[in-house]
Formats: sequence, C-alpha cells, structure tokens
Amino acid sequence: MNRLNILILIFLLFGCSNQKNDLSINLQHVKGYGPFLNGNVITFPSKDSIYYKGVPKDLDEYVIRSIIEQPRQHFWNLYKAGKMTKERFEQFATYYKLDTTKLTTDLVDSEIIILIGTRHDKKRIVIIDSNNNEDFSDERILEFEYPVSKEKEEEMEKSTPVITADFEYYQGGKITAMNANLQPSPYRGSLGLTYNTDNVVEKKYDLFISFPEHRYGQVKINHSKYDIYVSNRFSGIQYSKQRAAIFVCKSGEKPSEIKGDLPLQIGDIFNTGKQDYSLDKISLWGDTLNLKYVGENTHPEGFIEGLRVPKFISQKLDHSEFSLKDYPDKFILLDFWGTWCNPCIKSIPDIKAIHQDFKDKNLVLVSVAFDTDAKKVAQFVNDQQMDWEHVFVNQKSEDKTNIVEKLRVTSFPTTILIAPDGLILARNKPLAELRKILNEKLK
Repeated sequence: MNRLNILILIFLLFGCSNQKNDLSINLQHVKGYGPFLNGNVITFPSKDSIYYKGVPKDLDEYVIRSIIEQPRQHFWNLYKAGKMTKERFEQFATYYKLDTTKLTTDLVDSEIIILIGTRHDKKRIVIIDSNNNEDFSDERILEFEYPVSKEKEEEMEKSTPVITADFEYYQGGKITAMNANLQPSPYRGSLGLTYNTDNVVEKKYDLFISFPEHRYGQVKINHSKYDIYVSNRFSGIQYSKQRAAIFVCKSGEKPSEIKGDLPLQIGDIFNTGKQDYSLDKISLWGDTLNLKYVGENTHPEGFIEGLRVPKFISQKLDHSEFSLKDYPDKFILLDFWGTWCNPCIKSIPDIKAIHQDFKDKNLVLVSVAFDTDAKKVAQFVNDQQMDWEHVFVNQKSEDKTNIVEKLRVTSFPTTILIAPDGLILARNKPLAELRKILNEKLK
C-alpha cells in the first residue's frame, strides 16, 4: 500500500467528525444524591414472620420492617420452606410473572431487616441489621427526636448517617454477596398514610428508606466530552427503564434538579448539536448505559431550555385544536395550572399582570389547565376574567400526545416561554426573572 492510500485510510478511520455508532458507557458507583433530588421508599408492615434477636431491653415498644432486594427469589424461598401459603404465592407469581426456572431452591438471604421503636426516654430509634445476621445486638443504634417540627425533621434527616447493609442476590447461577447504602427516616412529613393491618403498634410507626447512591460516567462524541449522571430515584440499588433519571451534559457543566434542571429518561433523545442519540438501555445494577445512534438533527426537540417544542395534540376549552402554528412570529408563554392547585390560584394576579403588560408586544399567553372538569375550568376562567387563550388537558386521559405529557410537566404551576421559531427560552423561571427575559426579548 503506497503512502497516499495509507493517508486516505487514516482519514476514513479518524478524520470523519460525525460519529455515527451506538455507544456503551461504563458508569461508576458514587455515594450521595449527586445532581438529583433525593428520594426514598416506605417500608410497610410485613405479612410474613421475620426471625430476629438482640432487641435492646430499654424499648417501650418496637416493630420490625424489611427491605427485600430480590422479591421473586425471596418469596420462592418462603414458599418452598412452607412459610407462605400456596394461594398467596400464586397471587404473587401471577403479579410478578414469576419464572421459577430462573430461581434456586437454595436459601438466598436478600432481606435486610430493620427495627424501629420507642425507647424509655421517648426517643425513636432505628437499627439496621447491616451484617445480615438477624441480630440487632451488634448494630449501631440511630436516635431520632420525635415528634419535632418540619424544619427539625429536615435537619435530622440530613444528618442521619448512611448505613451499609449486606444481602445476597441470586444471578448467573450463583449466590452473590452484595451491599446497599441505606439512610432511614421515621418522619412522614405531610404524607397521609394508612397501613393495612390490625396491629395498633405497627400503625404508629413510619419508616422511610433512601438509597443515597448514583452512577457517573463520561463519553466522548465528535471531539466533545459529556458527563453522564444516572439515579434510580434512590428507591433501591437496582435500575430500570421506569425509574432511571439521567443527566447528559457537556463536561464541566453542573446540572441540578434542585435548581430546576430536568433529567431525561430511558427512551428520550439526547442531541449533541448535530446528532440524535436515544438513551436506549440501562443495566440492572446501573453500571452500563447504552446510547443508540438515531441520526443527524440540527434542530432537536425536547422539553428543556435550548430545544424546540415537540409535536403535541391538545384542545382549547372551546374544543378547537390548539397549535403553535396558529401564532406565527409570536412569543408564546405557556402557563400550566389547575383549579385544584392553590399556588396556581395565588399566581393568577401575577399572570394577569404579565398578560396586561406584554399582550401588545408580540406575546401570546396560553394557560393550560390540567384538570378533570372542563366546564368547571371554563366557569373559573370566566369568573376570574382570565381573558387570554386557554387549553384543557384531562388528568384522567391516558393520551401521551398532549402538551402536558410532551413537555414533561409534573409540577404546578409551571411556565414555559417559547420563541417564534419554537425554541424553549425559559422554563419555570421565577416570575420576576421571567419579566426580565420578556423585557429583553420584546423590546
């Protein structure tokens, strides 16, 4: 091969700037919540007997809760040991579509047991069986003042230590020793909870468990480095399509869900500026994320700032179709609200003021009611003299093409400002900041 041919080959292999292949990204384990809002799961009273020992003698009362990291294997073991009725197991097997050929009859201890109770000094205590020996006498005792104010609850939750707990998991034909980081809380906050049990002591205790760990990795696409953060909403250590929350950003950028940045989900499209990649698949333990190359796209759509509004199907209150194409060369301010939403109702005077100040300056205000009764919304709109455009989206509808679903609106009120070319300029900015943006854009 002569020198010219070698140079041509090198150019073909390395000189092309448009990478067009699927990618598999290795993700490393990181303790803490990273750029995500924290989350947790509630532990419910168990319907099955739990073996334990080593309960402190200075308790007035206590209950035992558990976290089961491999429910299918756990309940299969209970059934085979005669500790679960055939009827209950069949209900469980139907619900989880259980395939027992993928399980083992060997005992797999995938259950982490936790004690919560009240001591003589009236403090609530939590003990996690971290070494998985069903004995609480060799474990650290976590103390909580109870009851306390909401502010104190938040303060104590932040200072609660993280406990690493061992468990077993059956996979690949063998039993594997694993561990999980757990952060407990005995506070329910403003949640209204009821427990399906006749045990009056069980009903007195709430126990939430958070798994403060996420995944991080990097990928290089067309000479640009991207940071990738993945969480499973801190509800366990396994990852799934339904729970994975993902940030993909230029290396060095610092996304923050607390500050309003919205994570992507499996199935969403990530755009490099020139190319689309689908967030295709996350592995069970979150150690691998697959990106699937979709194609070239210099006008990406999405629900975050800097992207263009995706196609949607929605109707106005008068049942006519709502489309951004009906407002050419206009800036559109979408205001997502509901008659059931007190903060939305309180913000109406401010929304009215924005409408009044900018309606003659190329701005169209469109309120999107996410509600259950269009007639009730129409009456409310009339009573409040909300004299601008109104869209109605039924909360009970399973249609995924409406504007609420397409723009991934999950909190109310939410405002989204759209430029005439369909670009999302601002999402959920404080109204004072939104006014500044409007003043700049609508001079």
